[in-house]
Amino acid sequence: MKKKRTGLTAAIIIIVLALIGGGAYWYTSRTEFKLGRAGYSKEQIETIKSLFSEGEQTALINSPAQPDIITIAKSERYQKEHFEDYLKDLISGKKAQDILLDYDPWVITLRADECYKPEYLDLYLANRQDGTAEDAKYTINYVNMSLLYSEASEYDEARFEEYEAYRAKFPDLDPKEIVHRVNVSGEYLKEDYFIYAYLDRYEAYKEKNPDKTLAEVVQAVNTNIDRPYYTDIVTTDMSKGYQIMVNKYYKLPEDYSTKLESLSGYGNGYLEPTAAAAFKKMVEAGREAGVSLRSLSPYRSHSMQIWQYQVWVDAHGQEMADRESARPGHSEHETGYTLDINTAVEESHFERTKEYAWLMENCWKYGFILRYPENMEFITGYVFEPWHYRYVGPEHAEKIMKSGLTFEEYYAYYINNPDYQ
Repeated sequence: MKKKRTGLTAAIIIIVLALIGGGAYWYTSRTEFKLGRAGYSKEQIETIKSLFSEGEQTALINSPAQPDIITIAKSERYQKEHFEDYLKDLISGKKAQDILLDYDPWVITLRADECYKPEYLDLYLANRQDGTAEDAKYTINYVNMSLLYSEASEYDEARFEEYEAYRAKFPDLDPKEIVHRVNVSGEYLKEDYFIYAYLDRYEAYKEKNPDKTLAEVVQAVNTNIDRPYYTDIVTTDMSKGYQIMVNKYYKLPEDYSTKLESLSGYGNGYLEPTAAAAFKKMVEAGREAGVSLRSLSPYRSHSMQIWQYQVWVDAHGQEMADRESARPGHSEHETGYTLDINTAVEESHFERTKEYAWLMENCWKYGFILRYPENMEFITGYVFEPWHYRYVGPEHAEKIMKSGLTFEEYYAYYINNPDYQ
């Protein structure tokens, strides 16, 4: 009997030991225990269990404790797919905040931009909006340019977009100068063809003509019609090439001369070689389209212009002569870039012909523009001449004809603009 009791006692002891051993194994194998052994506190372990998957918890167990992984996971910049990258970078000694930025798509986009400046990163982050690629680009520009604009004592943050709009037109202008111009230009800045260099003239003209709109004021000053014809005459800038201006405010140099090429077979007279070649090509294209074009009155010498102008003066008086003819030195015909096509008299009503209609659709392709459009005498100084065409080159001709601007307006803003210069 005693022997049986001894055996039972031994069995019980074995079972108890097994239970204790199994419990100990279970306890020591638990994730919490392993995380604790890795160096995490109870509070950190609870947070880890709520934030990370089993696989991620295993990775933490198998690595030196990195409490900052919790900080990273709680951040709005946390990218779950980069968990292993975060952990690796933490182990290497990087700071949590830097790691978050390294894997933030918006910041990655920032850093890829050629205008990104590392020293301004905090400002970029402070001005972040929706986190899109477009936002990144805008933020870089906003911060970079705001800092430059703010060097001007008169900088007004509320006008940032106005500064940017002006800079888009004049990208080489100093930012401080942009701030000054925008701030003093007022409502004029909203006008498409505003030229800052003429601001004083705009204001003077507006004072004398209070009923004029700002657009009309800008148009008048840009084209010099705020001044009487043939006053403040300027010798045209020959460096402008085929875009030189010759009108009642601009004259040709006294010693002006040009090479000439005959238009034989395409009408009469001569034109400057490039203009002549373009005209011949245009005539050929017109023939294929069923229209007939020929040169009637192209290049005139200075002496011929003296004679022709005087004929007008003698016949109709100077006032009428100035409407219908140019004073010597002020005639486009003297340039060699201009000609009258098919006719030169109003009574022929060239504007009603298929030739005129074709020219309106196609002349720019060959570098020509209608020089004196209808209802634009107040700008050009001449009545409507549907036959009078001027060579300015295909690129400029297309812009002029499609914009509806007179050459005077186009020249003022796109060719002779002091701001662009």
